[in-house]
Amino acid sequence: MRTLRGWRPPKNVMRIGLGVVMAVALSVAVVAETTVASSAGRSHGRSSEPKSHHRQRVSHFNVAKTHSPKLLRQLRGHHEGSKNGPLLGSARADALQGVDVAGWQHPNGERINWARVAKAGIQFAAIKATEGAYYRNPFALTDLAQAKAAGLSVVAYVFAIPNGNGSSASPTAQADYLIKYLAKAGGRMPPIMLDIEYNPYGAQCYGLSQPAMRSWIAQFSSEVQAKTGQEPIIYGPGPWWQDCTGGTSRFGQLPLWVPDWTTASRPVLPKGWSNYAFWQYASDGTVGGIDAAGNTDLDQVNPAVIPLLDPGPQLSMAGAAVDLQLRLADKGAVKDFSYSAAGLPPGTSISPTGQITGWPAATGTYTATVSASNAAGQSGTVSFAWTVSPGPTVGAAGLVQLERGGLCLTASDNGLTTGTPAEIRACTGSSAQTWTYAQDDTLRINDQCLTIPTAAQGAALELQPCASAPAQQWHLVYPRGLNPAVGSHATTLVNPWSGMCLADPGFSRTDGTQVALWPCDGHADQSWSLPAGPMASQIPGMCLDDSGNSSANNNKIEIWACNDTPAQAWLAGPDGTLRVNGKCLDVKSGATASGSPVDLFSCNGTQAQQWRLMPAGLGISLVNAVSGLCLSDPGDSTTGGTQLVIATCTPGDPGMSWRPF
Repeated sequence: MRTLRGWRPPKNVMRIGLGVVMAVALSVAVVAETTVASSAGRSHGRSSEPKSHHRQRVSHFNVAKTHSPKLLRQLRGHHEGSKNGPLLGSARADALQGVDVAGWQHPNGERINWARVAKAGIQFAAIKATEGAYYRNPFALTDLAQAKAAGLSVVAYVFAIPNGNGSSASPTAQADYLIKYLAKAGGRMPPIMLDIEYNPYGAQCYGLSQPAMRSWIAQFSSEVQAKTGQEPIIYGPGPWWQDCTGGTSRFGQLPLWVPDWTTASRPVLPKGWSNYAFWQYASDGTVGGIDAAGNTDLDQVNPAVIPLLDPGPQLSMAGAAVDLQLRLADKGAVKDFSYSAAGLPPGTSISPTGQITGWPAATGTYTATVSASNAAGQSGTVSFAWTVSPGPTVGAAGLVQLERGGLCLTASDNGLTTGTPAEIRACTGSSAQTWTYAQDDTLRINDQCLTIPTAAQGAALELQPCASAPAQQWHLVYPRGLNPAVGSHATTLVNPWSGMCLADPGFSRTDGTQVALWPCDGHADQSWSLPAGPMASQIPGMCLDDSGNSSANNNKIEIWACNDTPAQAWLAGPDGTLRVNGKCLDVKSGATASGSPVDLFSCNGTQAQQWRLMPAGLGISLVNAVSGLCLSDPGDSTTGGTQLVIATCTPGDPGMSWRPF
């Protein structure tokens, strides 16, 4: 029995991105001795089949297995015929360890004890969920949930049957069959693996030509990406890949899970890949917690792969500044790494430290691929979609008002002259005080934009022709704490280029004082309210809406298609409220539980009606003061009329990210 004594798994996470091993939380107990073992010479026959499979058709005998019989015979023969004898591949102490399970690991319906599996030193699991479009592993959803609860990373896979064998042969049908099954578990979709290998029911290539097989795999991959936002991992035995796809390199950007039960320190890769993400190095392991001694696949992550975190799909607007930092799951595990990128939107670039900045110049959807590497030979890549939408120059129009003093931001000559000073003056509602806060985060008046001439403290602001430049962008944030006793929820306008705020210098509160750039401190001289206007969701085309444009108390607040009606004309007040139709956005009955609905109610000064704007990707999160939870579109719904709720704040969730414009 192989044991790994005193081995401490690395404190990193692992997630499968679009072409790389990435992070998911691992919390594995450190033990003096693990019980992971691989025994040479054990039979690959299974002693008993789960009761739930007894009624499967004979023609589908493979449904409970992790591999086809031919792959088992081929890989067994390969290692048994080696000069090193029958020993299998070895676990490396610097590699994360995993297992691959299906129904066979549940003999007589026995459950896997995933807590014991984790204690045995296993950090990730691949779990067979479906075969073709006719079989769903009845243990899969429970295994996925319990493995995650035990701190393991999980991958779900389909054993593909490209000729159908009695069910749909369509790659989209088999992808959808898997995805719909996994969706029953709720929560985030796990990474998906396509196990495509020898046909257990007939001709090894399923009767498909090499071009047809390549097309089948491409369509499956496209369907998974369209439905889940991720590309699949490929499980591919080398000889089959050569015979049935022609050794194509078409899928070389996808992460590879390679079976190779040899004594080598590195697996033999199928043609088309220069590296691997996972190595299945044995099929006859014994793992504590799995009641299938000598019948469990053992796997490990390539230790040379840098765990680069997937930032997820990106949304931005043409001409609007972007600032995205790529990160490693465990920065301490790698040294002196540098980044490069391909496929970024025109007008953006990446620094050697992984920071993507710039101003996208063209609309469209791009596939950005970021790579990280170092001199030690460690490397990793991640691909993600980046959509650039048009940057409109219209938005809510009205007063930009200082919190105290009854003063408003004013263009002395209505902004008709380049270089006109921007001042504070008594609010009159004149055209010189009618500003538009546009979607590209600019403050506009008569086609001129509020501009910083230099990023220096005290720089006086003026009007310049709009160019969506960083010197013309202003982000609306609340810098204060949630406790109203500390002070008001000051709404500040922060310029991202300088990191400083729009201010009335010296608390002058005097007509004609030119506004200036000043370090942000949240005081009243930096507190502004913007014109009432839409609060757009990061789910494209959807906005915060007062149902039916009603001012009645307890009226439902919902998600609805953006339409520029009064029902979507929200005012972010300096008191921390969001107002429409003279009433306030309110958590119904002051509830604090996740899932509590929000409604419209008479403004009453309670914390149930106070919202803090916090930066969240390309938008902001609206954090409720009384609960600390975020305004949320449940399930990221695109159905107009869905009632909004408060929920635990989740970074990157588009249903919790908003943009005032």
